[in-house]
Amino acid sequence: MSASRSLAEIPGPRPRMTLVIADAQVAEIWIEGHEPVITIHDYDWGETDPDACRDRDGHPFSKINWRQPVWKLGLSLYPPEKEISHGTD
Repeated sequence: MSASRSLAEIPGPRPRMTLVIADAQVAEIWIEGHEPVITIHDYDWGETDPDACRDRDGHPFSKINWRQPVWKLGLSLYPPEKEISHGTD
């Protein structure tokens, strides 16, 4: 799905997603009561990826299939300029 595609274009009922937050980080993701398989379309890496996938508008992205715990994604609730370092970098 293209980053520019709106949710209104997706037919049918939308599943319920739950984000579990701990220490201002996304610690768990649940969709309809199940842990989802997470796939990331990374447009930042796509520009330099020699084997990049392309969305329907032709923009390159690197497809990442995330298999580690969701908290390792490092999804924060803070904008990057307000990110808090926990000394684990």
